[in-house]
Amino acid sequence: MQQQHNRSGRIKKIVILAAILALPGFLYYLLEEKGENRYKPLPIYGEKVLSGTFRSRMGTKIPDTLYHRIPPFTLLNQDSRQVQFLQQDTTIAVVNFFYTRCQGFCRHMNDEMNRVATRFANNGMVRLYTVTVDGVYDTPDVLSGYAAAYQPQQKKWDFLTGDQDTLFRIARDGFLVNAVRDTSREAAFIHSSSLILVDSRRRIRGYYDVNMRGEVDKLIDEIKLLLTEEIRDISRI
Repeated sequence: MQQQHNRSGRIKKIVILAAILALPGFLYYLLEEKGENRYKPLPIYGEKVLSGTFRSRMGTKIPDTLYHRIPPFTLLNQDSRQVQFLQQDTTIAVVNFFYTRCQGFCRHMNDEMNRVATRFANNGMVRLYTVTVDGVYDTPDVLSGYAAAYQPQQKKWDFLTGDQDTLFRIARDGFLVNAVRDTSREAAFIHSSSLILVDSRRRIRGYYDVNMRGEVDKLIDEIKLLLTEEIRDISRI
């Protein structure tokens, strides 16, 4: 009886030891396979094409995709300083388009940008850019006066201007939004009412219309999600 009891005890210890040894591998499987499969990244907007190359994951060949990227550009900010858009590949950006003589939703849109800027003022990975579509009138001095109430220098937030044709091209070809003169009114423009989320590789990850209830709150949440994605990608390098 005693011998049988000792044998049973040894079996229990072996089972427990085997479970302890297997646990790290099981947790790795859950995190890498089950966990990652449940993680739903933000979409990537714009034209997509297959690159012709592949990467391997868990023995499976996955085709690489080339996504639309916003071409690099440099504009003048409200302090007459040249600013290169996303010059560091460790930051993400929120971008919007406006003009100072706007009689519509522009003030509300920049109030919402200010809410985002204030929320992430202490996060070095988030920058904000407000780009005018009226490059002739909106000089750096005009932008400086307009932006003063928002205290953008304290929030990593630049108000940008430049050549008129360049501004239109940046909006349409880079950020894939409208930017045209409104010929039905004097000194007026038609442009997007969305705040645009861009990752560190200059890929568009979301559009958030300030005229729709709850969209900016969604943006704030998705900035946090994108930050998590960026940190995860950096840790894999």
